[in-house]
Amino acid sequence: MNLNSNHCFVNTDLELLAQLFEQFKDYKISSFKELECFLKRKRLTSFDELIQFVTGPNCANELAVTAEEVLDRLRQASPHRKAILTSSVEVGNYLADKLVGHKQEELWALYVDNGSHIIAEKKLFQGTLNRSVAHPREIFRWAVIYGCAGIFIAHNHPSGKLMPSSSDFKLTEDLQKAAKMMKIDLLDHFIIGQGQYLSMREKKLF
Repeated sequence: MNLNSNHCFVNTDLELLAQLFEQFKDYKISSFKELECFLKRKRLTSFDELIQFVTGPNCANELAVTAEEVLDRLRQASPHRKAILTSSVEVGNYLADKLVGHKQEELWALYVDNGSHIIAEKKLFQGTLNRSVAHPREIFRWAVIYGCAGIFIAHNHPSGKLMPSSSDFKLTEDLQKAAKMMKIDLLDHFIIGQGQYLSMREKKLF
């Protein structure tokens, strides 16, 4: 197999991706729309079929090597976040640091496993939050996707006031009902403001 020397000296993820997109040009692919058309022409409708193409005889050797290296790096990639959060204080401080200085109201969810390891964290809503926007359906859709055991919810008050509003209480109540039905623990709901936090669980507000 004749490999271009570039394969041997790729040091960064960015260089590797740049090399992959450069090799796409051999297939006359220079945009995501052209990539979509190529996949349709090849009838590659799943990741399994894409892997079969990359590892099969119809894929150029250089592209196959680069694509396999990209896949290997994706498999090995891990998010740089704290492995485990053991108390409401740790979670509250983590979220307060994350949302400090944010000018718009945002709703975040931390999804954790049985050992309180963070599986994922997502910003689900931004802007003026209300019950019709911040719907439990979207929050628990991701809980099912991640297969989590529990959820921490947090949203910020740009005003800095930590007192939950009536909408905050209603959202928490709706989330409790959904959590009970889904058998997923609603671990806490944090209100964040100007680097401080209020834990509704600690304050026994639900």
